[in-house]
Amino acid sequence: MPVNSHDRAIKLATMIRAINIFIFLFLFANVAYPSSSIYGSSFDYRKARPARAYFSGKNREQVTSYCKNKMLGTMDLAACSQFRYEVTLEALNNQILEVEKLLRDGDEYNRSYDQPSSLPFFKKSQLSWEIYRDNNCYTDVYSVGQASLHFVDFWDCMTRITENRLKELSKGNGDE
Repeated sequence: MPVNSHDRAIKLATMIRAINIFIFLFLFANVAYPSSSIYGSSFDYRKARPARAYFSGKNREQVTSYCKNKMLGTMDLAACSQFRYEVTLEALNNQILEVEKLLRDGDEYNRSYDQPSSLPFFKKSQLSWEIYRDNNCYTDVYSVGQASLHFVDFWDCMTRITENRLKELSKGNGDE
């Protein structure tokens, strides 16, 4: 049986409709189900797996040595950058504990003279500093757009600002 032009038009319309539905579903799926990776469009470093998971089975010294390698791939570079940040953050957290102990002791002494406590203000300043650090580094990483070393830059920024805070807290109040 010969196919007439009316049948061809119906088949073409059906095919176009199927393509349109496919395109709609594809676009809808990208909007409704964005990347499930932490490196998707809305990166949250708090959801990143710790670097020690990437370097499973290696101790800190082994990872430090490995990360000094000049011929690392992008994933290794990002994991090493994250590792350096985590080591620096651990040092900062230890320093914060020391500062809080000193402030707590000072507050106890000052209470005997009806003076206000300083520890709550330190805690507020630390939270504000964390917000500053995070926003500063998110600005850096998102300002470059898509880049292969996108997250290496992010972790390096986090490390740099955290190291600065560690130095600041290690110096004390500057009265020495």
